[in-house]
Amino acid sequence: MAADTLALMIPIVAIVGGIGAGVIKSYFSHKERMMGHMSEDQMAELERMSRIADILDQRVKVVERILDDEVPNWREQNDKTI
Repeated sequence: MAADTLALMIPIVAIVGGIGAGVIKSYFSHKERMMGHMSEDQMAELERMSRIADILDQRVKVVERILDDEVPNWREQNDKTI
């Protein structure tokens, strides 16, 4: 009985695996195509947000340096990273 079940399961798994792989490949290729089709407005907005993020990152680093100089143990007292 076990050999009969195994003989039946192997082709079923092969077919389902093949179909699943095709669906996953199709999904990711569609997602990749959509990322390449951003409008100029969307690209400009993304660039603007990236510049703002860089400025904010610089400001945070400056504040951290000031705190390191003024309050040496502030990281140990207030660092609540997960």
